[in-house]
Amino acid sequence: MAQRVFFFNNLHDNTDRAEYEDWIRRVDYPVARKQDAIRSYVVTRLDGMVSGEGEPPYHYLETIEITDINAYLAIDNPEFKQLLEEWSTYVAESVMVYGEVIE
Repeated sequence: MAQRVFFFNNLHDNTDRAEYEDWIRRVDYPVARKQDAIRSYVVTRLDGMVSGEGEPPYHYLETIEITDINAYLAIDNPEFKQLLEEWSTYVAESVMVYGEVIE
């Protein structure tokens, strides 16, 4: 049974989106994807609403397929801790949820 973690993120007002997306490619993906508890990881820029008008309530969606929520929460190494510190310099607000994939 696959589990996924979702992060709905809004950036700090002064964060340059191009700089953040470059950081995702250079730092975030390589570090996160080599963690044993992470099976796959992608970040999606949210560009618009499918129905209705206005801007999406969040700037980015992170989708992480994990082996197990406890294993994911237990990731504890210096490289991953550094990634989280850097991530917080870009991200002002994040709603984090997880659940099991219905197959």
